[in-house]
Amino acid sequence: MANSFEILTRFLERYSDEVEGRQLREPSLEVTNKLKEFAKGTLPEDERNTLLNLLKENPNWIPVIANEIKALRPGPGPAD
Repeated sequence: MANSFEILTRFLERYSDEVEGRQLREPSLEVTNKLKEFAKGTLPEDERNTLLNLLKENPNWIPVIANEIKALRPGPGPAD
């Protein structure tokens, strides 16, 4: 058992900067609105970099953008 802890300790010492847990969190209402604006192409340029950095830290927010883009698609046209 001591050997297992020694292996784990060495692993954490070697890779501690790379092994980091992240809590999944939902975007705030403000961020959700910015994600929707981004999807529509209406987010001001000066706010895009900030939003992109938030997305790098929270990639689980990307589906919000995808869903907004899907909702913006036109529906099927009339049947011929």
